[in-house]
Amino acid sequence: MLIDYLNISINAGVLPLESPLITILDRIQKQIIQEVGAEIVNVFIFAPPHLTSTEMDAFYREGFYVISCPRIKTKEGKEKDTTDEILIGFLKDVVPTISGLTHICLGSGDKDFCKALRGVMRKGLKLIIAAGDLKSLSPDLIELADINPLTDKRMVYLFSQTRE
Repeated sequence: MLIDYLNISINAGVLPLESPLITILDRIQKQIIQEVGAEIVNVFIFAPPHLTSTEMDAFYREGFYVISCPRIKTKEGKEKDTTDEILIGFLKDVVPTISGLTHICLGSGDKDFCKALRGVMRKGLKLIIAAGDLKSLSPDLIELADINPLTDKRMVYLFSQTRE
């Protein structure tokens, strides 16, 4: 699982500093395991440094890997979020080197990931999408999600609607 922390937190109605995201992640992982049958080997959380420092202990205890995505200054002097850029680089450079992988689960609704996801899919990986809510989910990502042969539905999960 590759989680765009801020995207999921905001769009699932989770306040970042209250840590309910871990509970929601547990529920969505169980749902995916049950419905898809794919084991979740690792969870990578991509987040800005100011959020990772407050959440680091909780993520570490859960066995998640936290990738810090700093904000950088542009030539115009504005701050730019690097989360999407770093996550896309991870999809392109790291995911293909992981042996035995059958599925990739992207925790974001951003259309920006489509090109990188197509590259991963060309390598034979099945795609699962987990978004904050339906409003934040790009229709292009929905179309990329693979069909679950057990349910005959696209493998799209919403953090805002996970079941107990």
